Amino acid sequence: MAIGKMITIAGSDILAGGGIQADLATFNEYGLFGLSAITSIVTVTKTDFDIHAVPIKVLAEQLASLGQLTDVKGIKVGLLPTVAHIELVSDFLRANGQHIPVVIDPVMAFKETDTINVSELTRAIIEKLLPLATVVTPNLIEAQLLTQQTITSETELLVAAKTLHQLGAQTVVVKGGMRLPGDNATDAIVTDKTQKLVKLQKLMQPFNNGAGCTFSSAIASQLAQGETPLNAISDAKNFVHEGILQGVRLNDAFEVGNVWQAARRYKGIEK
Repeated sequence: MAIGKMITIAGSDILAGGGIQADLATFNEYGLFGLSAITSIVTVTKTDFDIHAVPIKVLAEQLASLGQLTDVKGIKVGLLPTVAHIELVSDFLRANGQHIPVVIDPVMAFKETDTINVSELTRAIIEKLLPLATVVTPNLIEAQLLTQQTITSETELLVAAKTLHQLGAQTVVVKGGMRLPGDNATDAIVTDKTQKLVKLQKLMQPFNNGAGCTFSSAIASQLAQGETPLNAISDAKNFVHEGILQGVRLNDAFEVGNVWQAARRYKGIEK
């Protein structure tokens, strides 16, 4: 049996909670073989982080290498640090992703000290990536930036998801996470036929680094194997839930640990 191949185009997380490390680990858990193009390298300390963008020429050469492959089952896109990176990846998706699932996780992990023009970046995501997305998975903050709407309730979460769907994404999942009041982590899902909220109890375990990357990769992995978007989203939410419950502690210097992508496979087994 041929093993399905998946591509992730994303940043590298030095602590391996998110980014391509989380993507590749997730692909593996779903029985797929992951390949990657690195858009940036993210370095982290206990108090700060930095995003080191990969030169456009280097990313272009990585994508050209991946473009040689056949029988790729799906593509997941994560952190793209500049408009030029977005434009290059958009060209790659138009050439190589027309007939396979494409999951866009519009990561915007910026600091107040960054010189990035966020409005230009969000405009590029809207114009270049959303129309190519089988599924788009922004968190609440990213959804606010993309829609220019304030989100303080589940109703507003759903309104933002509808707006992103109107901008071209086939399926939208806006993740409320811990940011909305109440006991549940709520996601708003909008497709051509569905508008609904999905809830799971909030977790207090401090192991959520990489949750967003893992969630989008789990969705992409299932779409690549023929699952419907709604079923893929439901299972991905459970996949991440277990990954946080059994997360990986770094050390006392870090308040937040990592999602563990293998958690469901080893559930109930002492680490």
